[in-house]
Amino acid sequence: MVIHHPSNALEAVNKRKEIPCSVYLAGGTEDLRLGGQGENKELIDINGLVPSEIRKREDGMVEIGALATLEDIIESELIPECVKKGARLCASFEKRNSATVGGNIGARRDDSYLGALFSVLDVVMHTITPHGEEDKKVSSYFPTNCRRLILYFLLDPKKEAFIRRFGNTSSSHATLIAAECEGRYALSVKGSKMVFGTSPEIYKDVEYVSDITGSAEYKKYLASIVFEGEK
Repeated sequence: MVIHHPSNALEAVNKRKEIPCSVYLAGGTEDLRLGGQGENKELIDINGLVPSEIRKREDGMVEIGALATLEDIIESELIPECVKKGARLCASFEKRNSATVGGNIGARRDDSYLGALFSVLDVVMHTITPHGEEDKKVSSYFPTNCRRLILYFLLDPKKEAFIRRFGNTSSSHATLIAAECEGRYALSVKGSKMVFGTSPEIYKDVEYVSDITGSAEYKKYLASIVFEGEK
């Protein structure tokens, strides 16, 4: 395993573009585990290049540094309860204490703790690309394969959202994570791409697969009822 140590964020982005088999290394909970995202790839260490602070801006928005951990979110007085609930979906304190918010979104996992939630909350990412800095919504980032580096997230602390998780155990991979806020719906289903839209019937757009977390039929059933109480 090769680990690169760029001197700044732009260098990190350019290195990621140059090396096809590379991923960013932040908390390492996904990159360093056996069979994880970083296996057989070159790692680009972004620690020290990206902010980790959580702060309130003059416009009232909360800025979450991409290197803030899930536990930082839970402990911050600036973070709304629904986002803390999303972070608590990670049952392991050790993992929450090292897993970063940027890593959880950047990996685009099908069981991301925050992906569906940040999508319906209309969270905006401030990122850096080889062409400069750019804002992008989490909901439009998930379907892509772009290699931009997330610097921080912008969250409206006044918003509240519904979030629910289904899984075999609290520590196993989630079978399904669903979120809703102000008429926006998102579903993360294990083995499938996340879907996002303005109707609870987005579950019909999912291509369900059978795996260790449940059969395709079971997943479709869960997805079909998860928003019933929210209509």
